[in-house]
Amino acid sequence: MDLPAYVCMALEKLNTAGYACFLVGGCVRDALMGAAPADYDIAAASTPAQTAACFAGCHVIETGVRHGTVTVVIDDHPLEITTFREDGAYLDHRRPSDVRFTQRLEADLARRDFTVNAMAYHPETGLVDLFGGREDLRTKTLRAVGDPAERFREDALRILRALRFASVLDFAIEPATAAAVHALAPLLAYVSAERVFSELKKLLCGVAAGRVLRDYYDIFTQILPPVGTLPAADHARAACYAQAFSSPVQAFAGFLCLCGEEAAVQCCTALKTDKRFLNETAFLVRNRLLRFSSVGEAQRFIGKHGEALCALLPDFRDKTDGADSAFLRAALAEPDACRRISDLKIGGRDLQRLGFSGQAVGTCLEALLVEVTEGRLENTRKALTAAAQTLLK
Repeated sequence: MDLPAYVCMALEKLNTAGYACFLVGGCVRDALMGAAPADYDIAAASTPAQTAACFAGCHVIETGVRHGTVTVVIDDHPLEITTFREDGAYLDHRRPSDVRFTQRLEADLARRDFTVNAMAYHPETGLVDLFGGREDLRTKTLRAVGDPAERFREDALRILRALRFASVLDFAIEPATAAAVHALAPLLAYVSAERVFSELKKLLCGVAAGRVLRDYYDIFTQILPPVGTLPAADHARAACYAQAFSSPVQAFAGFLCLCGEEAAVQCCTALKTDKRFLNETAFLVRNRLLRFSSVGEAQRFIGKHGEALCALLPDFRDKTDGADSAFLRAALAEPDACRRISDLKIGGRDLQRLGFSGQAVGTCLEALLVEVTEGRLENTRKALTAAAQTLLK
């Protein structure tokens, strides 16, 4: 592995102080796959206090001391360093009741979720691969460390992590691990909505999302109950629609669009998504089949909902067998077109001076907007004033 200088410095400091240490987890997996790791994690024999002492001249953050983790900032790069550890009993299907520090790397690797994430590396000793992770990388196989049912009973989030890795890495889940995923899916009820949503967003944008959604459709009925109401013939369609997008909100809306807007909102609410994600999802599902009769109607639609939101719609409709978007695309291609009452060259006070009052002001402005956007009236003060006078009569 070609390591950054700050990582080498951290390993050297720990070794000089007499502590065994290794790079672990995703950074080792990604490097072996030929990808540049997004970040680096170190597991070490040092306790959090001993780690902090080794880096006395650096900014040290007590990220999770109780679980053995401190974050050391070297040359503006944060680096998580965690003590070798063994987990106590898992009582809530999510977190161990206690964590025991150990001097054994082997014990630390044995508690990890999948073989491809249970490898360690040190520049001097090379790769430590106790569970066949490198071979699983070669064959693009996702396999639990040890008994998969035990791994998933310990932490139900690992069920979704399995599906996420299968989607993002385009790996096949080996049979025993896959069987445990299906059998223990009800344990996902113990996982917080926020964590479910976090995993789901990444999964939906994976290169193999469609395959994973199809092969594990029963799992998604656990976390998104409305998809379980769809006829079996629609399951593959929903998976195909989601697979078509790299945007999380479009992929999510694609997977749920056959269920309808109410179901999509229900799912967003249950997963505690942010308001923007909910609104965009509902908008896409609601307007997937909406038909426009003219470019002018599409312009007024954009004026009501905003260009940024409407720009998501044509591609979404195309890839989910929605309505034709020719008028909408034409309208979006004219960003300076008149779309809102505020774009008119005449306003409410002008109409009041002409003799309009009360609700008639708004009614007249709406009528003028239709005439302008449909191309029947020029958006000039003179033309609008004349048209308004005609309406007043």
